[in-house]
Amino acid sequence: MQFKQKLLIFPTSRAIRSYITKQKEINTLLPFVLTIDDFFKKSIILKDKKYCDEEQRFLFLKEAIKNTNVKKLGISDNFTKFLKQNDYIYRFFLELSSEKVDIESIKSIDTYDYYIEHLEILQEIRKNYLQILDENSYVDRINISQHYKINKNFLKKFENIELVFEGYFTKVEFDMINDISKEIKLIINFYSNEYNQKSLEVFKDSLNEEIQIDYKYKIDLSQKEIIKKDKIENKLNSLEIKGFNSRINQISYIKSSIVKSVQNGVNPSDIALVLPDESFASVIQLFDNEKYFNYAMGRSIKNYKLYQVAFAINSYLNEDEIKNSKNIEFLNLDKMYIDKNIKTIWKKISTKENFDFICDYIKSFEENEEILEKYDEVIYKLKILLFSHENHILLKDLYKIFLQKISKITLDDVNSGKITVLGLLETRSINFDTVIICDFNESFIPKKSVKDKFLSSKIKKLSNLPTQFDRESLQKYYYKRLITSCKNVFVSYVNSDTNQISRFANELFDKQISTDINDNSYKHILYNNHNISHFDEKIVDKIDLTKFEWSATSFKIYLECKRKFYLQYILKIYEHTISLKPKGFELGSIIHTILEKFYKEKLYLESDSTFKLEELFNEYRSENPFLILDLEIWKKKIKEFFDYDLKRLENAKVISCEQAFNISFEDIKIKGVIDRIDLVGDYYEVIDYKTSSALKVDTLKNFDKSKDFQLEFYYLAMSALYNTDKINTYYYDLSNTLLVEEIALDKKLELLVEKFNELKEISKNEISFDKCEEKSTCMYCAYTTICNR
Repeated sequence: MQFKQKLLIFPTSRAIRSYITKQKEINTLLPFVLTIDDFFKKSIILKDKKYCDEEQRFLFLKEAIKNTNVKKLGISDNFTKFLKQNDYIYRFFLELSSEKVDIESIKSIDTYDYYIEHLEILQEIRKNYLQILDENSYVDRINISQHYKINKNFLKKFENIELVFEGYFTKVEFDMINDISKEIKLIINFYSNEYNQKSLEVFKDSLNEEIQIDYKYKIDLSQKEIIKKDKIENKLNSLEIKGFNSRINQISYIKSSIVKSVQNGVNPSDIALVLPDESFASVIQLFDNEKYFNYAMGRSIKNYKLYQVAFAINSYLNEDEIKNSKNIEFLNLDKMYIDKNIKTIWKKISTKENFDFICDYIKSFEENEEILEKYDEVIYKLKILLFSHENHILLKDLYKIFLQKISKITLDDVNSGKITVLGLLETRSINFDTVIICDFNESFIPKKSVKDKFLSSKIKKLSNLPTQFDRESLQKYYYKRLITSCKNVFVSYVNSDTNQISRFANELFDKQISTDINDNSYKHILYNNHNISHFDEKIVDKIDLTKFEWSATSFKIYLECKRKFYLQYILKIYEHTISLKPKGFELGSIIHTILEKFYKEKLYLESDSTFKLEELFNEYRSENPFLILDLEIWKKKIKEFFDYDLKRLENAKVISCEQAFNISFEDIKIKGVIDRIDLVGDYYEVIDYKTSSALKVDTLKNFDKSKDFQLEFYYLAMSALYNTDKINTYYYDLSNTLLVEEIALDKKLELLVEKFNELKEISKNEISFDKCEEKSTCMYCAYTTICNR
């Protein structure tokens, strides 16, 4: 006679591993163990039917929406978009079939016919989908209740079955459980608290006794009796809740909590980090220098070369920005190769050949065998999905689907750290000594469901379908079970203008929650604190400033602040230019370039000059998204300027634009570029464009304090280049459409001579490059950090 084992069923594989680990300390024969999902699969048989996988299901659903007005559901029938949206329809159908609710009964409850049109469309799609499944001999969870039979041969292998129940049985699942309990003794263990009473309603008809709150039950479902009932003890000894302004800074708190726990004698294997948002694991991995963690959800592919290359190519080809181009260089990708071989087909219709080409190119950058194996599997399924029938999808749109699919690849995390990182559902039926929960925010807790798209909570409640409230209550149950079953809990959340702690916190934690920000107390754990040591010493150097080639800008900087001049022009310390945010001079530079082309190429004389001017603006429209609004505003201003200038040019002639010069004055070299030179009669008008809305021009009263000699430089250049003194100098105030004359020109030329004589004198000895005394000059200076201003 064959020896029969007991079958033990757990909610997750993680729970099984936890159970087996604890049993290693006991010299006993282990029972046969399965997860609840595997148990359901093995306990039923589907005669003459195949189970429908995800890819096949999508193709069947795509077929089912044909000739239906699916757009009225807010869902596109476009292949690419429907690939992302089909889950809304499938999950709705699944919920209805799982709870044994038909659409006709919902229509009768919807007395005001709010949802009647949507329900009729969904009813038609469901009918089509079930028909397609039947025609192709397929079964999935939507129609499984009509086709399954209990696998008695499988059940006969076991003496009895004991199931650890943590969660929710749908009506179909409980029908299966009930049918199984008639074939073999079935024992169910579950906890009862105030949050899971809806889940426990399925047992009410099977038990004579009322289920009480805060008790642990063991029931015999076959005999419909309670075997054991124990009061749940709250084991929690310590609770700590901290708020952080930065999400990443929670990681420093997590590390601190681990160290604190271990120092208090906690075994690292008995510590768990729970992530309400499991995608945060990929960020934690980047900071796991100490190798503290093992990841129940696996390691994200996003930190590996294959995904980084795939993502970089997509960003580079879709967004013409400096950061994307630099990322291509950082990853050592051949930009010319991408431009020649991928960019040229990027906006063409996808084919199996060009898709294979890109997939193989990306694959060539990865060496990890596990990633390559899983990547090949994803690509194989994707090609079945995309090329099993004719599709006219652009390659760039197909690439989005490809990127979405490969982003879900995870690597098994073996031989890693001792602290387990897991999502909330993975905590079911596992007890830890210490639990750390991060991201305890409203945006993550409660987790939103996609099952509530088509019906209101009121209609769902009347239809006996799980509501959003029921799902939130179940999440509360999981958190309460987790928190009360351990001794120590550390909780962190993001506290900022856009983030707040979850409203569940006040229910789950019997503690006053502080709103203090704790970033500064812990961030040293993640970042090396580099204390900036400001350079306050005097800078004295022997430099002959008379040998320097002065522009009006460099001379102005020297007069305003000798320290800034030294840092910028002697040490040549420049600002970085990688940022997309425009510098102060960028807008002015673009306007100058547009006006140079407009006048140099004599576009202002053409009949469609206004259109030509607009075209010049459009050339710069996409180069920097931060400048789009500014350029639109200036397009209007420049049109007003042009109307004004056109009248002025009736008596004047543009003879030069962007006229460069390099001359000597008082034995000192000066250089620059004159924006524009007009000839009016026998007088030259030197023009400097200004985009500042607050243009200030020196007067005869304040010229002696001036540090700006730009028009004086232009005047001297004109005298040398054109051998004339018939020169007037102007600022063209583009913001206000005004021509403003430099009225203090002669006085400022005399002052310039004095300044140059001072340069000659000071250059005979060592020069002290001191910081400026007027701190208002430092307000927008790039060197304020160095100077501690």
